[in-house]
Order: sequence, then structure tokens, then C-alpha cells
Amino acid sequence: MVDSERRRPPACQLVNPESPPRAQSYILAPAMPTAPPRPQLDASRVAALAHQLWGLTPTRGGPHDLGSYDDSNYAITSSTDAGERAHVIKLSVEPREIIDLQCAVLGHLATRPSAGLVPQIIPSRDGQAFVAIRDDAGQACIMRVLSFIPGKLWSELSDPTPALRRALGQALAQINRDLEDFEHPAMYRSSPWNLTQAEWIADELGAIEPGPKRALIVDALAQFRARVIPRLPELGCQLIHGDANDQNLVVADHELRGIFDFGDVGVAPTICELAIAAAYTGMVTDPIQAIAELCVGYHERRPLSSIELDLLFDLVRARLAVSVTCSALVRAREPDNAHSFSSEAQAWSLLGKLTEFGRRAVTKYWTSACGLPAPVRVPGARSRPRLLAQRRVRLGAALSLAYDSPLYIRRGEGTWLFDEHDNAYLDCVNNISHVGHCHPRVVAEATRQIATLNTNTRYLHEGILHYAEQLTATLPGELSVVFLVCSGTEANELALRIARAHTGANEVVVVDGAYHGNSSTMVDISPYKFDGPGGRGRPDWVHVLDTPDPLHGRHGDNGPAYARGIAAAADRARARGDGLAAFICESVLGCAGQIVPAPGFLAAAYQQARAAGAVCIADEIQVGFGRVGDAMWAFQSEGVVPDILTLGKPIANGHPVGAVVTTPALAASFAGGMEYFNSFGGNPVSCAIALAVLNVIREEGLIDNARVTGAWLRRALERIEDPGVAQVRGRGLFLGIELVDSSTRKRPDAARAKALVEFAQGRGVLLSVDGPGHNVVKIKPPLCFGPTEAKILVATITAGMAMTATPPTQT
Repeated sequence: MVDSERRRPPACQLVNPESPPRAQSYILAPAMPTAPPRPQLDASRVAALAHQLWGLTPTRGGPHDLGSYDDSNYAITSSTDAGERAHVIKLSVEPREIIDLQCAVLGHLATRPSAGLVPQIIPSRDGQAFVAIRDDAGQACIMRVLSFIPGKLWSELSDPTPALRRALGQALAQINRDLEDFEHPAMYRSSPWNLTQAEWIADELGAIEPGPKRALIVDALAQFRARVIPRLPELGCQLIHGDANDQNLVVADHELRGIFDFGDVGVAPTICELAIAAAYTGMVTDPIQAIAELCVGYHERRPLSSIELDLLFDLVRARLAVSVTCSALVRAREPDNAHSFSSEAQAWSLLGKLTEFGRRAVTKYWTSACGLPAPVRVPGARSRPRLLAQRRVRLGAALSLAYDSPLYIRRGEGTWLFDEHDNAYLDCVNNISHVGHCHPRVVAEATRQIATLNTNTRYLHEGILHYAEQLTATLPGELSVVFLVCSGTEANELALRIARAHTGANEVVVVDGAYHGNSSTMVDISPYKFDGPGGRGRPDWVHVLDTPDPLHGRHGDNGPAYARGIAAAADRARARGDGLAAFICESVLGCAGQIVPAPGFLAAAYQQARAAGAVCIADEIQVGFGRVGDAMWAFQSEGVVPDILTLGKPIANGHPVGAVVTTPALAASFAGGMEYFNSFGGNPVSCAIALAVLNVIREEGLIDNARVTGAWLRRALERIEDPGVAQVRGRGLFLGIELVDSSTRKRPDAARAKALVEFAQGRGVLLSVDGPGHNVVKIKPPLCFGPTEAKILVATITAGMAMTATPPTQT
């Protein structure tokens, strides 16, 4: 049968482990390692049982203990009709179905090309592959006998040759090919050694001493979560051996003679077989070349795909991380089990070397060694330096870029962005793509409507009315009249126009640190801008309240105290012959540093503003549409209802739409003035997209996801022990981590916040900073951001905090 006709292993999918097997392969949830006591039998009793049940009589003494991780293994030489033969006696405490699985695998391979590489099952006197017994402590266990493969263990070789490594790759590839059609009901097992389940080590970091070693584990885990987990569905899965370490390989006369110990067989992406072997083959002076030789041999028998090679580096590091974590756990339980620590030092060394070399360079080397082209740029992509040069000329220097090494993003999907090399980045900061990048339903609605009609609101069309009806159905009180615009800035501009038309006044009350848009008027009412670089200071008609910051504010968590300045502002406005037109405030403060206002602030501020004749505007351009998790609109949790609500950013998942929602009375006041028209606001395409977003939020339960995932994420971030973390705050999936100088616990640490963001970007996680001191790391991902993404983010931030920490001063 030619390769093109061979059955491709099914894709790995994250599904319920209770589903019927093989209908679709799956990756089980991460498993914690369990360790029942190993069977304990006196050697004389082992010999007696071997004779009684298998008819084996030792001829050279013994049996001899071979050592093992979980089983108790013994070597025995006995006389048979064919002469002296060596065997291995295995005593196991694993469930019967797992032992049956292991025996079934050996029986299956005995009929395939790889038969000469694996042990043979020696049936008992009554023809059974294994027999149930009890050990000396009365523990139930299973006894079986396998043929012994003579030779030296790979671990005993001083310098394995390139040819030997290549042969190992070929052997593993052949075993994988031979197992592609294998079936057994117990093959979908949970195991701490299954690489797809490596996340369990996150809960065992306490076993690793704090410092550089733990940082290596945290970083490997973060990259595994960021790069491997999201791409598992793209990989073919099958049963694999799962433990080709250097103590399970037999060599004789410079040739590979056998692979044994099938105790970790299970379903996983096929590339995990190679990754596990590479973790041990690489424990030499030149690990990159050694693993390349292994890859070449494997590729010759079972061609590797580009995605498999792209993920190999992260899978190898994950295996090493699992290995050293298990060694630490076993040491605490069985300090005398030397078998479990035999390669620990080499594993740490290799993990450090791989981290130092870097994924990109190593992957390129392994890929080239297999004769495949190294990852190339996307067709048509231009180099980043050229794009940067053109951008400065064509767009102007005022338009800033994120990160010291700007990203060239070519596509997006869900919570992920991909650069010109198809490197994936977890988007933890783009709150505009509210329901996920390129959501298929949003794309479909946009495509359908743009192929049908796009015009303006001077003509009747149902789309704008349907959207306005659906939007206002989510709002309380009299917020029932909708104006559609093209951005959040436009929405706030229009809101201020409505407020001025309704009150006949001009002046505005804002909160310190606020940002409301990029137009001239919005910059005038944004302290974040007018008090910042290039700003011209506060205009006379703008009144600024202290930031209602429970942590740093002058009134602490006394919310009403921050609102007292509104009455004084009204007095100043009247003294100039004017009045207050509006009090505008974000329901959760964004640019001020992801601050949830002190309790009672908004209620008191709304009451005082209305008493002064002002209109209350809730700016929910960042925090609306369920981002806070406990409500569709952030103001709802504060027990207030604004007179005007402004919306933008997430409303249409990146399509330029904004909205103003107000009461019939305010709308009537605005209608009495000059005509209002917006060329693009409310066009049929924009309305179709915005409605699709609204439906996705509701039908996919994204508000509840923001609540559950956000709560877990906040708790996990709060558990990071670092004196530089002043506070983790926010609501739902609108969070911030405030970093301060660890010695004073007060001075903003903008440098560390920037360093953390740059570290995360280098590990494939996108974050940003905010706050007047530029020391708040902000987290506001698409609302489809779930538990897996949250774990990736926490692992990355944990590693980043460790890497950016200031070493303690030596005294």
C-alpha cells in the first residue's frame, strides 16, 4: 500500500471523555499523577510463582530486580525445551483493562513489521497473557512474563552515534505506522505522562524550588498553552508508545535491538512520540544536532508535517517539564527510588539549553534537517523594516505602534492573531473584536449585506430599526432612542451636543484620568490627554473630579465623597453666567487604570449632577456589551440609569460603528435644533454586523463566560506572590494589574509594566499598559476568551513577573 492510500490518523479534538471511543479521538482533561504502592514480592516467591504459573525454573539464580517507575520488574533465566531463555517478570497494580491494553498492543505489533523491536508475550501454562495475584502485603496485582531483549540500555552508552539516533527515529515511526489501525476500549486513558495533559504540572509548581528552575517550568508551560493547545485539532491522533526514554531502549553491536515498557501507551498526537524520544535523545553535548538526527530517521519512515515540526520544540520542553516535576514529586514520596531521578539533571540542563537557543532557530534547524523548507513568509508579505519605513512616510510619526518589535499581523481567529510567519499570539487586549476575531457569523452577515445593499439613513431600511429595537430591549428605563454613528469619539461628541441642546448650558464635569475620544472637543474633556504629553491643560469650561480610586484616592473607598465637587463646579459655572451641561464618566475607568469606582460614587455623582441641572452620560465605549460579566451594561451594577449611554469599540466587532442611546425627552430637545445627519452611521451593512454581534453575545453565553472566566482569572492573578503587585482589579474580562516599586509599594513601576508586556509579547501573548503612571497592565480580551486562554495568560504573566523581578539587595 502506498503512503497516499494509508489511513490518516483522525484529528485530535477536545470532547467529552465519556463519548464513544474512536468515533472521534480526543484529548482528556489534564490528569494529576497518582501512585499506588509498587507491588512488593520476595524474590523467592517471584521464582515460585514463575514456576507454578509459567513453568519457568531459574537456572542462574535470581530473579533479579530491574527497577522501575511504577511496576516491579524482575529478570529471570530459565531452562526451556529450546534451551536457556531470559524473561522479564512484570508485577503491576494498574487496572486490569490497562494491562489488557498493553498486552493487546504487543500482540498487535507481533504481526507487524516492527515485531522484532518489541518484547513478546509469554503465555502462562493455561494460555493467559497475565494472571491476577496478591503481593506480600496482600495488595492485588497482575503478573505477566515477557521475552527479554538482550543488550545494553541506551542510557549506558557514552556516545550514541548519529546512525543509532536515526535508527531510533525510524523504529518509532514504524511502530506508529503499525499502530494506526489499532483499537482497544482502554486506549483513551488519562495519564500524567500523556503530553496533551501536561497542564497538571501547573498545580505542582510548589514541588520546584522558587528561582530559575521554576521559571523554566512556568515558561515552558506558558508556551505549551499558547502554541500547542490551540492547535491540537490540527494534529492527527493515534495510540503511541509514549515513553521512548533512554532506559526503555536496548542497543547491541551499535544497533537498536528493542523498545520495551509499554506502560504509558495512550492516544495522543502522533508527533508526541517523537517529542518524548527527543527529550531524552537530546541529553547530550549537542542536543540540537542529536534531535535533528532523530527527526531525520523518523521523517524517512513517516513524513512529518510542517505543523508537527513547528510544535516539536514546545512539546519537547513540555515533556522535560513533566519529567522534572514528576521527579520532584517522587523524591518526596520515595527518596530511595533512584530509577526516578536517573535523568533529572540532564533534563534540567536540556530544558535550559532549549530555552536559551529559542524556538525559532531550533525549529528552523530541525525542519531543514528533514529536507523541508524552513517557515516562509506569507505570499505577498513585505518585510517589517520596509513596512515601518513606508508607514513613517505615508502615515506620519504621530500614529504609534505597540511593542519594541512591532508585529506584522496577517490574520485573526477567535482569541488569536497570526503574524506573517503564522506565529500565533493570544490577544488579551483587543476589546474591539468583542466576540472574537473573524467570527464566522459576523463575517457571514457582513458578506450577505454588503452584497445586497449599502446606503444611508435618508432611505428607509429595516436593518436600522431592527437593531435599534434589539439594542434598546437590553436597556432599562427610558433609554429607548438610538443614534448610530461611526465611532466612540463620534458617540461622545453627539452625546455632548444633545446634552447642551437639552440644558442650554455648556460646561462639563469629568473624572481625572478619563479619556473620551480623539476629536478636539473630546480631547478637551479628557484629562488623560490634556494633562499628558503635548496637552494644553484643562479648558475653563471643564471641571475635573478626583479619580474615585479606592486604593490611591484621597477619600479611599468613600465613593460619595468624590462626587462632592460637582456642586462646586456648578457654582463656578453659574458665576461665569453658564451652567453644567453634562457629567460624563466611564462606568469602569479605563485609561485611568482599569479602576472600578469607589462604592456609591456613580449614584452620588448622578444625584448631584441632576440637582445642578446637568445630564448624566455613561461612557461604556470600552466596558459595555457584557464585558463586566455580571450585567450587559456596567452601570447596571452601580444601581444607576444614565440619561445618555454612549457605545463604540465592541459594538460591531471591529467594524466602525458607534451609538448614542437616550430618552425621548432629550431626543426631542435635540430635534428642535439644527438638522442632524451622519453619512455612514446606521448604514445597512453596519446594522447587520452590529445585530450579528448582539445575537452572538446572547446565543453563545458570552456575558456569563466573562463572569466565570474573569472571576477565575482575577483569583489566579491575585495568587501571584510578588511585592511589586499593588492590586489586581476590575470586573469580568476588564482587568488591570497595577505594578509599583517593590521597595516603597507606592511609586508606579512603569518600566516593569513595559518589560512584562514585552516579555509576554515575546512568548506569544499580547498585553498593554494604561494608567496615568503607565504602570497598569490591562487585560481586556475578546469575550470568547475561555479557561484555556486564561491559563495561558496566567502562566505567561507568572513567568514574566519572575523574569522581570528586581533581585533582592545583598547585605
